[in-house]
Formats: sequence, structure tokens, C-alpha cells
Amino acid sequence: MSVMKKNFIIVALTFFLTIPSLLLAQNTEEAVAKIRKNYATAMEKIKFAGDYHDNLYVNSIVMNVNEMWGGSGPHSEKIEVYYNMGNDDSWSMDRTVFFVRKKWNVAVREFFVEILYNEKGLPEFYFYKVYGYDGTPYEFRYYWKNGKLIKSICPEAVNNEALPADEIPTLQSAYKEAINYTKVDNLLY
Repeated sequence: MSVMKKNFIIVALTFFLTIPSLLLAQNTEEAVAKIRKNYATAMEKIKFAGDYHDNLYVNSIVMNVNEMWGGSGPHSEKIEVYYNMGNDDSWSMDRTVFFVRKKWNVAVREFFVEILYNEKGLPEFYFYKVYGYDGTPYEFRYYWKNGKLIKSICPEAVNNEALPADEIPTLQSAYKEAINYTKVDNLLY
């Protein structure tokens, strides 16, 4: 086989092997762009909490906890769960969570979580921010499409002394936490 034929075959194989990965990357970026658009829509809907918007009632549950913890001092926690009541066709008691925000502290360290859900109530975005013991902010982002991870943005290196492993959300723990907030009835009753 000539060198020219070998080079042609190598180029052709490389081309055909890279096309699927390029298409997958494009699909992922399109899905992430859609999730970011959904996030902006959710922020707009939150303004209508307790009112009728876009053919649905937008409701919220807000829980505040203020405690004095021995050894670390004042602890506060705020959880906001935003959900639609009913559906487009008729009035019902169906509750579909579309956004959750949680903020808390332990001593002077602050933690923050946001979770965005798609129209079916499945998690599609999870954001977690924590300040390490050294004051460095660490941010973790997970993007899902139909329950499957499509992209994650996490710090490459985490100083274990500044941020212990049990304070880093794994993909599984983030998804499980997100699913737990969809059970609005457990929060109400």
C-alpha cells in the first residue's frame, strides 16, 4: 500500500471518528444553552410567587431556621421551594417544583445551592457554592438532560484542608438532593 493511500485512510478514519464527538459537543452546548434560558425563565416566574402566571399558579414555600449552635455560634438556614399548582388543562392539586434555593451557614462559612427543574419536574441544573476554611469560594455545576448528566463544571483541584470531602457534592448526592425537594407534600404536611 502506498504512503498516499495510508495517509488518506488515516485522514478518513480520523474524520469519521471525530464527527460524532463534534456533534455530541454541539448537542451538549445547545442543551446547556436551553437550560440557561430555562433558568432565566424561572427567575422571572419567581417574581409571580403567590399569583397566576402563564396559565399556572406559581407558589412557594419558604422556611427559615435560626438556631444557636454550641461551639460554632449562630446558624441560619433559608430554603425556598417554588412550584406550579395545577396544569394547563384544568385546576388540580398537582404540584410541580421548578426551582429551589437554599442558603445556610456553619459558623462564618456560607453554603449556597440552586436547583432548576424541567417542565416534567426532573432536575436539569444544580449549583453549589461553598467557602472553604481558607475563604476560597468553590463552585460546582451539574447539568442534566432527562436525568442523565450532560455536563459538569467543578474545580479541578480542591484543597482538602480548606474543603473537606464530605462538603463536596457528588453527582449522585446532588441528584438525590434535587429529587428530595420535588416531594412538596412532604414539606407541607
